[in-house]
Amino acid sequence: MRARSVCTAGVTLALMTAPSAQAALDELPMRLPAASSAKRLAAAQPSSWLVGARPTAATARIARDHGARRLKQKSVFRLPAARARAFAAELRRAGSLTYAEPNVRRRRSSAFDATPQGYARNAIVEPGLDPPPPGNAAIAVIDDLVDNTHPDLTNVRQQNPGPVLGPHGTMVASAAAAQLNGGGVFGVFPGAPVLSYGIPPDFTCADSADTIVAASRVGARVINLSYEGPACQAEFQAVQIAYAAGSLVVAAAGNQFASGNPVIYPAAYPHVLSVAALGLDGQASDFSSENAAIDVAAPGVDVPVAIPTAYDADGVTQASGTSFSSPIVAGAAAWLATVRPKLSNGQLADVLRRSAVDVGKPGYDAGTGFGLVKMSRALASPTPSRDLYEPNDAIFFVDGTALGKPNPFVWRGTGKRRLKGTVDRIEDPVDVYRIRVPRGAQFAVRLRPRFGNPDLFVYSARAKSTSNTSKRLARSARGTKKTDSVKLVNRARRAGTLYVVVDVDDQQSGTLNSAYRLEFQRLKRH
Repeated sequence: MRARSVCTAGVTLALMTAPSAQAALDELPMRLPAASSAKRLAAAQPSSWLVGARPTAATARIARDHGARRLKQKSVFRLPAARARAFAAELRRAGSLTYAEPNVRRRRSSAFDATPQGYARNAIVEPGLDPPPPGNAAIAVIDDLVDNTHPDLTNVRQQNPGPVLGPHGTMVASAAAAQLNGGGVFGVFPGAPVLSYGIPPDFTCADSADTIVAASRVGARVINLSYEGPACQAEFQAVQIAYAAGSLVVAAAGNQFASGNPVIYPAAYPHVLSVAALGLDGQASDFSSENAAIDVAAPGVDVPVAIPTAYDADGVTQASGTSFSSPIVAGAAAWLATVRPKLSNGQLADVLRRSAVDVGKPGYDAGTGFGLVKMSRALASPTPSRDLYEPNDAIFFVDGTALGKPNPFVWRGTGKRRLKGTVDRIEDPVDVYRIRVPRGAQFAVRLRPRFGNPDLFVYSARAKSTSNTSKRLARSARGTKKTDSVKLVNRARRAGTLYVVVDVDDQQSGTLNSAYRLEFQRLKRH
């Protein structure tokens, strides 16, 4: 339980300039496998490991010496398990190691139990609601390579052309964007541009992470991930890189409700729109995973989809699973982005959540999230406020370690500055902001809740993570609806950087836990 106290006004500190910050695992707003779990995973998946390191010249030399292959993220390396321990040990001695984890496998989130009854699109798109002409809001499908010789999917561009090794990718792409051509099936947003990234049938965290980054680099507006597995940090960081680039990541919630209902990734990472599956009765299906990360729901039982004729001569089938709920929502997101191109990726997700039709018991629930996505309601929904500087859920996202360049200073020590934000126990648990404080400056930071109970913290420039309490300079946690406030003074001989952190109170229930206004003010020295 988090202790509560009010920071004493007038705390004095000496500011220091910031060194390059190192990522710390315990800062991540995700739950990585415990050490014992990691050992079991390693035994089951012995082929390779992923090792994270600070991107320095020493890291590059050590990686060359050990034959480690760099992923598209500059700070992550892949190498055989037999060489991983020695590589990690040398990085640790050099002060560069951030984490090491087994390169866990992923599996596609489909449950092929279709029956001869079909529906899906009409649950999302009301009859008579015409889609716009396809624009620039491309949907990246990371899956089996899509068969773009299928007449329903000539709008698909293969990013890494090759043989079609399975039907799943074609089925997923058709649920989102199959063309309206008088035959076969058609998707939620017919003819939307689709970027197909083929990944191996037996693919891993590294394959997923690399492909997510690749899709974000070519400007995919929406990235669909219809697969599942345990958490891995390399994939988590790839999702945040994609989010920073402007991509909305949509993912299948998983089909594990009847198998112990474990939390499924990548759907449960922050800044991912997690989609549950509804059955023919409009309620949560009997297989769809339940957890607090679920955002919205869409049909996921007996969904009509296209399939390569090599697998079915008719080129059409029906399939079930959150694998198909996810691209239905991805298609809706691409439609919304085409009509309302000024919406950020975060605003797209907020509109889809807030305009959803409630399903099951009143209010948010872990089985269907905020409810069934409805296209007409999303198109008419007001524009939500923009949550600035995301992703900023950890110091290493803000200081340039993970994303290549630091976030801008939100305040440079003169006058007043106000900004608005939100924190969410699952989707956005921490907001970290950089400020620059002039020499000799006295200043105040105030956190005013609009609703909920956020808490306020200030860390020195030497902090590597928000869990490093020895680098915490101030804290205020006064309770629900009360303003948190700290006052500090820089007595150092030079200007310095601080990290101001807004953290959601983990004792609260609900999903969108708090909205706030953060204020910075220079004070007169007495």
